[in-house]
Amino acid sequence: MTPEEYEQFKEAEKQHLRKLKELKKEHQQLARKAKVTKAVTDMADGVQNLYDEHEEMVDRLERGAVGSEARLEVALDSMGSSDATQEALDAAQLEEDQKAIQKAKAQELIRQMKLADGAPDERPASSAKSVSEAKADASETKGEETPSDLPEKTIGRMRR
Repeated sequence: MTPEEYEQFKEAEKQHLRKLKELKKEHQQLARKAKVTKAVTDMADGVQNLYDEHEEMVDRLERGAVGSEARLEVALDSMGSSDATQEALDAAQLEEDQKAIQKAKAQELIRQMKLADGAPDERPASSAKSVSEAKADASETKGEETPSDLPEKTIGRMRR
């Protein structure tokens, strides 16, 4: 092989490799494009499936609501006159209102009686006995030890 043939053969091989490299690059780009297209198509199909499922659920709910509404209307029609029902509801409401008015009058009467006796509604804090003072008074009347002789907190029972 002559050096010129060698150079021609070498140049042809380079062109072939360049062409092969270019074809591989295009194949990779097309494969990437196909993956993206498939992903987008799958997403669109998923969205469409969700939309169809949503529509089906809404239709089911609407049918159920229509059925319930029809049953309600039939039940109301079968109850007879709505005037009798309304009168019964009004009577029950009137009775509740009368009880509430009676209770309010009783509370007002109690308040007026307390004011007439001069007794305040609540004792002031300064005149109220503390819990320990009340216990001391109770124990003195019973003849027991005063709370000051006993510890404030104990575990278990106190010994006498």
